[in-house]
Parts: sequence; structure tokens; C-alpha cells
Amino acid sequence: MSVIGRADPDRDRCARSARQTAAELHQKAGRWTAALIAAWLAAAAAAGAAQAGAAEDCNQVRDLKRQLRGCTLYIKLAAGTPENLATAYLNRANIYARRRNYALAFSDYAAAISHDAHNPLIFYNRGNAYFDVARYEQAIGDYTRAIALDDGFALAYLNRGLARERNGETQAAAGDYRHVLTLDPSAAIARERLQRLQSQ
Repeated sequence: MSVIGRADPDRDRCARSARQTAAELHQKAGRWTAALIAAWLAAAAAAGAAQAGAAEDCNQVRDLKRQLRGCTLYIKLAAGTPENLATAYLNRANIYARRRNYALAFSDYAAAISHDAHNPLIFYNRGNAYFDVARYEQAIGDYTRAIALDDGFALAYLNRGLARERNGETQAAAGDYRHVLTLDPSAAIARERLQRLQSQ
């Protein structure tokens, strides 16, 4: 016959051992969790520092190689706002365009637009790249989009006038040059181009 509540020394030892093991595991898990959190915070800090350094490099314009590396890293980290990512793509696209690597430039302009379709600088700069490769219709289209987003963008009017002139649209070009002069009466290039068109 068994007696209820009778102490079983073996069972008590096992229970104490299980409690002790659980406490040790909990303590170790706490240390592991703390270590993981510390590692995560260090990684986040490093990523934050990397992102800040990449952003700084991407936004400086003195050293194009450094700027290219910074923009590429910032894009790879993909931790910025859509507008900031668009700027990184735009900056990198402009570097590619300066190096006459237009395939990469146009790809990055498209990526920039996909992140921020309301930034007139993206369309303006892509228009400049189209102008450089004598794709005047596309250049005119992009300058027009930049103007639609910022109707006071005198350089977009000027460059659209130049593209229209190259495209044989002299009346429209003259209109753009006149508009530049209403926005910036000191714009000598617009004045010279307009006078030249009017003298023909």
C-alpha cells in the first residue's frame, strides 16, 4: 500500500536537478540573448554608420569614384527612404552619364523614377543624357515632365529649347528661350539663342 505524500528521495533529486538545469539553461539563454542583442545592436550601429558614410560619400561631388562607391553601397543597403534611394540612383546615373556609360545611366534613371516620380531633377538629368546621345524627342519629353513638376525650372526650359532647336522646332525653341528670360532676365545663353533664331 502506498502512502500519499511520502517523500521519494530519488524523485526529489531528479526534480532538483531538473530545476537546476532549467535555471542554468535560463541563465545561459539570458546570456545568449544578451549576446545576440548586443551583436544585433552592433550590426545595426555598423549598418547605420555604413549607411551614414555611404550617404555622405554619395552626396559629395569632389571625388567621382568615392561618390560612385557611396551611392552603390547606399543602394545596396536599401535602408533609406524612397526619396533618398531615388537621389542615390540619380547621383549614380549622372556619374555613368558623365562616363558615357548610357546603358547603366538610363537604367539608374529609371530606378530613380520608380522610387520618386515627383522629383523634377531626375527627368531633367535624364533629359540631358538623352540630349547627349541625340535622342531629342525623349529629351524634350523629359524636360517637359521636369517643367510640369516645377514650372519655375529655368534650366529645363533652356535645355528643352536647345533640344527643340536641334529637332528643327525653332518656333517652340524661341518660346522656351523667351520663357527662360521671364524667369531669369540675366540668362545670357537664352538671350543669345533667341536673337540668333530671330535673325534667321
